[in-house]
Amino acid sequence: MQQRARPIVHIGYHKTATTWFQKAIWPSLESHDWVPRKTTQEALLDPPGMHFNPAEARRVLGLDGRSRPVVLSEENLSGYIHNGGLHGLVGPEMVRRIHAVLPDARIVVFIRNQPDAIRASYSQYVAGGGTYGLEKYLHTYDNVYGALRAPFKAPAFEWEHFEYDRLIGLYDEAFGRENVFVYPYEGLKQPEALFEKLATDLGVRFPEGITARRGANVSHSESGMNALRFANRFTRQSVANKDWYVDPPGGHALRNVVRFVLKAAPGGPFRLPKRVVAEIGRYYAPSNRRLAGLRELPLAELGYPMTGDEAA
Repeated sequence: MQQRARPIVHIGYHKTATTWFQKAIWPSLESHDWVPRKTTQEALLDPPGMHFNPAEARRVLGLDGRSRPVVLSEENLSGYIHNGGLHGLVGPEMVRRIHAVLPDARIVVFIRNQPDAIRASYSQYVAGGGTYGLEKYLHTYDNVYGALRAPFKAPAFEWEHFEYDRLIGLYDEAFGRENVFVYPYEGLKQPEALFEKLATDLGVRFPEGITARRGANVSHSESGMNALRFANRFTRQSVANKDWYVDPPGGHALRNVVRFVLKAAPGGPFRLPKRVVAEIGRYYAPSNRRLAGLRELPLAELGYPMTGDEAA
């Protein structure tokens, strides 16, 4: 039976087609008012830690006087991937803020198997201006010095960010398990079944043909990634953790041109080395087993490490 319409808050994660949902899916709902990302960021993410005011957030979101519930979608509500969600502090704080503003919300969480999520995250890091090699990106604190080694001083990628069970557990406690819906990104391979479940779970109706509106992303090859990392040294933007030689005016725009050209570099899409896949398996298997205790999902079938030895 389809549920009645209530506010929807889609918190990410990153690299799970959130941009597509924000551009093509959520704004198409006739049952809900779409709140643009910038407004969601202003209401929930912009206020400093000690300055958040639920009443002000409601005003910014324009919640009072609406005839329909709202739908919010912002992947940074789960934390930014390249800084570990500011040492894992953003995610729990967003649970508190969202509950204070929209206590009756249905929470939507899209997850992705960690080998693919980390591969996509590193690719985005390089596409966004990063210069670190994969090893330094994944183990920044082991490869820097002084204050940069302390996560609470200089945030970088943190493995804990993709331990999905921890944040999902917090949302379950705050909103009730029955109001927190977890969907594997891999379900988009069968979009009709996924969207039928979304409609039933959330009490919404999607327009006909909505699943055909998604374009394909073109990934850089390994040679293209290496060339782009070098080109990225000629601008300071736009990621925080990187090396650079100079930061000339217009360098970022030029780098974007180089990034586009390098997508045609020969070779297949960038892939993680087997040793990294094995390391990912060892790290995330306990978290995924805990997640399996929270949700009945076919995680092993979808590539989520469950025993830690999948790569072998």
